[in-house]
Amino acid sequence: MIQAPANRGLSGRERAALCLMFFASIFVALLALPGASPGQPLAIVFAPWVSADEAITRSLSAGYPVLRSGRSSFVVIAAPAEAAQVARPQGAVMVLALVGLAGCLDAAATEPGAS
Repeated sequence: MIQAPANRGLSGRERAALCLMFFASIFVALLALPGASPGQPLAIVFAPWVSADEAITRSLSAGYPVLRSGRSSFVVIAAPAEAAQVARPQGAVMVLALVGLAGCLDAAATEPGAS
């Protein structure tokens, strides 16, 4: 009679390798996002618990002209700032170029009739 192999769990080395691959994949994905570029609208992403009013207030106080809210309440679509060196708004997780991400972050680009 053939016995089935014993069900063994992952070793410590295998668990560490899986954790390293998990965090590396997140890091690589974040690096692939488009950064802010001159003259292009921006998506300013805050933490999910930041309200729309607070996100807009923080963006305005940092010097970004706000165009509208994004798909989620914690995303703000802003025009590029006038000053050459404008600081990232307080509490902003990322400031991204909207080009290529409009369908993901911008509600106006996904409304019916928008092109």
